[in-house]
Amino acid sequence: MAVLLAEANRIIEGATATARELKVEISVTVCDADGRLVALNRMDGALATSNRGSIGKAVAAASGHPSGEAEAFVDCSLRSGTVIGEGAPVIRCRGGLPVIRAGAIDGACGVSGANNNEEDGGCARAGVATITAEPSS
Repeated sequence: MAVLLAEANRIIEGATATARELKVEISVTVCDADGRLVALNRMDGALATSNRGSIGKAVAAASGHPSGEAEAFVDCSLRSGTVIGEGAPVIRCRGGLPVIRAGAIDGACGVSGANNNEEDGGCARAGVATITAEPSS
């Protein structure tokens, strides 16, 4: 089952709530398992370029691997090759996590704009945890 818009909005709220706790402004992207955009949100004050970063991390994580892992880059073209061919970025930095439920990749969340990639990853983890029993690592 793909990530639904209502679920994407919950992911975004979870990620931005963590960003507010960290006192950072981020962009959050949620895509389906093929890397197609479901929702994107840029917090007030976040850099405009953080949008592209969050998209790239989400597309990489749609592979089923966190965007900071080498496997995300190798596997990303298998499912999301079309969106990559259309110009979607693929970013191999921490901050993108797959949404995996019942063993299936349902989508991904990408976060960009915090002070570092570890904070981006923490925000993504908080977002994904809003719709899964256990957040992806």
